Amino acid sequence: MKKISLDLFIDYKFIADLTAYKGGLLFNEYNQDLDTNSYKVKGHYFDLDTNEDKVLTDLKGSNDFCIIDDEIYTMTYEDHRTKFQSDKNSFSLPLNVLKIDAYQDHYIVLAKTNKESYDLYKWSDEEIAAYDLKVKENKDNIVFDEYPFLFNGEGIVNGDRKSLFLIDRGDLSIRPLTDRMMDVESYDIGCDEIVYSGVDFDAFKGKWSKIYRIDLSSFETSILYTDRMQIQRVFYDVDVIVVVGTFAKDYGAIESSKFYILKDGMMELAVDSEYSLYNSITTDCRYGKLKNFLKDGQKAYFVTTDGTDSILISYHDRTIEKELVFNGSIDDLAFLDGKLYVVAMKDQALQEVYDGKMDKLTDLNGDVLKDRYVAKPQKIIVEKPMPVDGFALLPADFSTDRSYPAILDIHGGPRCAYGSVFVHEMQYWVNEGYVVMFCNPRGSDGKGNAFGDLRHNYGKIDYEDIMDFVDTVLAKYPNIDRDNMAVTGGSYGGYMTNWIIGHNDRFKCAVSQRSITNWISMVCASDYGIDFPIEQEFADLYNCQAELWDMSPLKYANNVKTPTLFIHSSEDYRCPIVEGIQMYMALKCRGVDSKLVGFIGENHELSRSGKPRQRIKRLKEISEWIFKYTKEEQNGI
Repeated sequence: MKKISLDLFIDYKFIADLTAYKGGLLFNEYNQDLDTNSYKVKGHYFDLDTNEDKVLTDLKGSNDFCIIDDEIYTMTYEDHRTKFQSDKNSFSLPLNVLKIDAYQDHYIVLAKTNKESYDLYKWSDEEIAAYDLKVKENKDNIVFDEYPFLFNGEGIVNGDRKSLFLIDRGDLSIRPLTDRMMDVESYDIGCDEIVYSGVDFDAFKGKWSKIYRIDLSSFETSILYTDRMQIQRVFYDVDVIVVVGTFAKDYGAIESSKFYILKDGMMELAVDSEYSLYNSITTDCRYGKLKNFLKDGQKAYFVTTDGTDSILISYHDRTIEKELVFNGSIDDLAFLDGKLYVVAMKDQALQEVYDGKMDKLTDLNGDVLKDRYVAKPQKIIVEKPMPVDGFALLPADFSTDRSYPAILDIHGGPRCAYGSVFVHEMQYWVNEGYVVMFCNPRGSDGKGNAFGDLRHNYGKIDYEDIMDFVDTVLAKYPNIDRDNMAVTGGSYGGYMTNWIIGHNDRFKCAVSQRSITNWISMVCASDYGIDFPIEQEFADLYNCQAELWDMSPLKYANNVKTPTLFIHSSEDYRCPIVEGIQMYMALKCRGVDSKLVGFIGENHELSRSGKPRQRIKRLKEISEWIFKYTKEEQNGI
């Protein structure tokens, strides 16, 4: 049986952008290209009548497409315009279109705008040229005058907004539906009206949104709700406005959203839900635009995390139902003629398209793992008042007669979760002879608000759960060499890696990825920013240095003896590279073997959507560091 090699993930095909179209399904296939160091996209049409999977030429390699009047339009962006092209028709809009819907004789468009160039759609060519010249002349300067001003994966967002527009389908004339300073966060189109949530701001955007309604006959906007609420989504359930959000009264701003009915300016609780309403199951084998919400018929569907799987639930008429439950992850969804179709990772398989009965329709990844060893996750539960779920992956021909090195991998979030889905780097390490262990400590998603509540407890109850999990795995598999264990994790997992090495010497080495070392600098420089003190509910948001420092791994850096590799990216605005630099400096100056590898031009998503060669380099650096301190002693490498 062949091994899973370090770079095998280059051959994996990622599936996204699932869309119903006539008698079949459209989707994009993403492939990694080492020559161009990029992702190449291939459009597909799966005919549900013939079960034939056809590669499309009419998508022309575009990863953005939409369906208008049963025609496929590709969307390309050039010179402040979005160009729409189908086999029969084409048109262009002077907007950066994010989403377009046909509505009677009009289009309703959600577009990315900027407060400085909000009305560019009506500028003359001379005015656009003057604006472009001004931008070019100031390209060496960056002006920040509001918050947020940076966002991971997007770069500079100072002045950026999302705005709604109404477009006449005849002459393509444009009417703005929202004001220059309004940032639309969620919206739905009803009968002659639009309901949306958003924040109108000119200097500071907080966590709390308002709800508005636009009358599409009079174009008047009314404010429906203004009380302090964190809103995840607003939509119509037939003619009733449903708001998915939280008042943050029970578990703070991180608590899961509930379903409310909005009527006459009042919120009436419809369903007291504890679902997170997004897919938090962690893997390094996804890419592209993936939906976690869709309306079909009278129901609204949400992808959510339940335990160690992501599942599909529906909402209608004050009732939530589980619609699709299986071992794995729902990554995208579409409905055609009332039937459900999903992009999913089932058991230990890579992504494919499935029907609502979880029968596989495509076989894009069928050969890549054929005749290779894929470890089956062994479920491990730490029995506590709040039990901790985890897994172990065992090498091929695992024997109690020999000793094995081990790697503890900690997920990000913390409101994420590990499940039974395929994770390439873990399977690679298993194929190199390691036991890989991973768990969902308190703070993780999928088990309700009380389990996910880490207010004032970072580095305390989560650290306790992780260490208890390690002890449970060692007790179950006593032939693991406890003197040859490594620890790694990214984002929150990087934070916990830093925390662990400052509080014990159990691990032979550590790899801290896109981590947090100093909560004071994180709050002041990250795009997460002020959200963290708000979520922690500190008594004084602007004088909480003592609390932040106590929760910072950097405070305990003088205790560290563990050789540590730090992995960071130059354009990571979620966990800026300075976080890794601070801990690296503290260790290096004290003589602890340490190394920092920075990836230029990459962001927080390096391990999931970074450029292919950088992803190989990252995993190579991590693996060689771990092998250096563990495997060579075991195998004489």
